[in-house]
Amino acid sequence: MGRRRAETGFYGGPGFSLYHARGAEGQTPLEPHFHDEYLISAQLRGDEQVHVGGKLHRFREGDVALINPQQVHTGNARGDEIEYVSLYVDRELVRRLADELGAPNHEPEFTTLRASRHRDLVGAMANLLALVQHRDQAAADGHDLPSELDVHTALQQVLVWAFEGFSNLRVPRMRSTARVGHRKIARVLDYLRDLPPNAGADEASLDRLADQAELSKYHFVRQFQRSVGMTPGAYLRRMRLCHAARLLRRRDDPIVDIAMAVGFADHPSFSRAFARHMGMTPSQYRALGPL
Repeated sequence: MGRRRAETGFYGGPGFSLYHARGAEGQTPLEPHFHDEYLISAQLRGDEQVHVGGKLHRFREGDVALINPQQVHTGNARGDEIEYVSLYVDRELVRRLADELGAPNHEPEFTTLRASRHRDLVGAMANLLALVQHRDQAAADGHDLPSELDVHTALQQVLVWAFEGFSNLRVPRMRSTARVGHRKIARVLDYLRDLPPNAGADEASLDRLADQAELSKYHFVRQFQRSVGMTPGAYLRRMRLCHAARLLRRRDDPIVDIAMAVGFADHPSFSRAFARHMGMTPSQYRALGPL
């Protein structure tokens, strides 16, 4: 008999996306990547090995991974039976949460990478998953939908557990797990993040970036990959795809226009790159609903 593949599902709502996987996975590790959102991922069954910041971390059943926006990581689930749910949270939603809580840090970052066997947080994630699955199934069957207030309340519970317990929401000086120790590479990251999505090739050339770091091109590429976890070119491409993802759920522009706006030459090349990055096509991602 062949190996049973994992069953997966994508769900969405205002300010968030949810990914659920269960079954058999893990023979091909995910390449280094990042997201523009906060990532909160609960391991419901099985184990997963994740590289973050050049270090290998193991997540076991009942653990929760807490990844900051644009924090490079990999992933590889282990074993025949795995199940996890990953929540991607828009940064604006977190800013509103911080404001509602009266917290001093309106742009918090996680200071803990792994919440070990946190039953309350895992339970809140499972509850959110059940609600959005029920909502989408009811919509497909033409039945009455569960209250969006219930979904919003469940999402808020996850965010409060995660950010109150494992971020610098209340103590801004606490060190983020996304901090890059190499000062010159950190300066280049700030430069890249400030570039417009359709920046010209000269603005993000290797010569320009090495000059920003005040390093030779050879040493810059070496130090960037060691500190960040991917090459400068790969990082820039991921940034453009993250920006495209935001546009797809915030605007009604044709997909080809969004592709051109983030520096792709045509619709097909953009769609292929986006599918590799997000695990779904641009049209499928847009169908998750507006942020």
